[in-house]
Amino acid sequence: MLIMAIAFSISAMAQEIEGDAANGKTLYNTNCASCHKLDKKMIGPALGNVTERRSAEWLVKWIINNQELRESGDEDALAIFEEYNGSVMPAFPGLSEQDVMDILAYTIEGSKPKEAEGDKTAGAPVAVAEDEGDNTMLLIILAGILLFLVILLARVKNTLKQIKGEPTSTLTEDANILTRTALKNPKILTVLTIVIAVVFLQQLYAGLMSVNVDQGYQPEQPIKFSHKLHAGENQINCSYCHYGARKSKHSNIPSAGVCMNCHMQIQEGPKYGTEEIAKIYEAVGWDPEAYAYIEDYEEKPVKWVRIHKLPDLAYFNHAQHVTAGGLQCQTCHGPIQEMEEVYQYSSLTMGWCINCHRETEVQVESNAYYKEMHEKLKEKYGEDAEITVEMIGGLECGKCHY
Repeated sequence: MLIMAIAFSISAMAQEIEGDAANGKTLYNTNCASCHKLDKKMIGPALGNVTERRSAEWLVKWIINNQELRESGDEDALAIFEEYNGSVMPAFPGLSEQDVMDILAYTIEGSKPKEAEGDKTAGAPVAVAEDEGDNTMLLIILAGILLFLVILLARVKNTLKQIKGEPTSTLTEDANILTRTALKNPKILTVLTIVIAVVFLQQLYAGLMSVNVDQGYQPEQPIKFSHKLHAGENQINCSYCHYGARKSKHSNIPSAGVCMNCHMQIQEGPKYGTEEIAKIYEAVGWDPEAYAYIEDYEEKPVKWVRIHKLPDLAYFNHAQHVTAGGLQCQTCHGPIQEMEEVYQYSSLTMGWCINCHRETEVQVESNAYYKEMHEKLKEKYGEDAEITVEMIGGLECGKCHY
């Protein structure tokens, strides 16, 4: 009975917290998640169901200004300070008592067992390249329709002969007659030759133009990294990871060390749990339990599969387009913030680049890079002219092929 009474008291104490768990989750992620997890000890103690260990009143005082609580001689505050070797927890004077109650409500709600969810991506459409300019099937259909009409006309002719009492012919005999007639008629033979030649050359051209065009290419990567989660939902700027895009020719592949800036603290993802993040830890030699790097660990670089690749004969400078040109990453890479797995969105062919240079207007007035050039362009094309990349030499062969 005593045990049941204690359990009931603890449960009641946890349920008495009046707070908004949804708002508490936001506040927790902003202020607490860098040092605390709900289910395990990190820099600070685990906070899951912390209201079962301390009263809400005490927790409010501790969170808002723990130093003041320690200086008051509170034994629990001093004991926690000593247990964590004098590690100072920052004060949060900007949090109101209700904010703290919301956080405490989240520590209760977030500690409840989660219901198993099915794979929400099952049946999701996979991005593939659009089939542009391939008319093979259309030509086959047209040829089939033409052949059907010829056979139909031959059968109608046979039916009329039968009605008149004249001798009829079989389908094979009709075909032989049509073939012999066509081969003897120079005009029909010329038309057939031209049609066959055009179809052959069209297919040859389409095949040659598709060489090394990998639009829609979506390889499997060693780590299931979601751009939709990071760039979309969490709104992490592309240049935080791909910082080379603003400063150099190449947009760098982020090192695992960049990932660790966040994933020292964030040890579990919303979709794959700890499975994919554990691969980052294996690459750099990080022990999440000890919250430290493993000594004398031989790092294992993540072997990402390259997706976007231009031929060696073409020169492309990311900094020139991103910094000087002011282009967004989505201009070439598509809606990257919506991609669960990245694929090549654009064709990246020479024609695609040239069309962009012909159509893209240069914002000369708001871009200091073009200030001196702008004066000359105004003299040449007029004050109100829309200056495109083509007008500033964007179609010169030597710009991309040198």
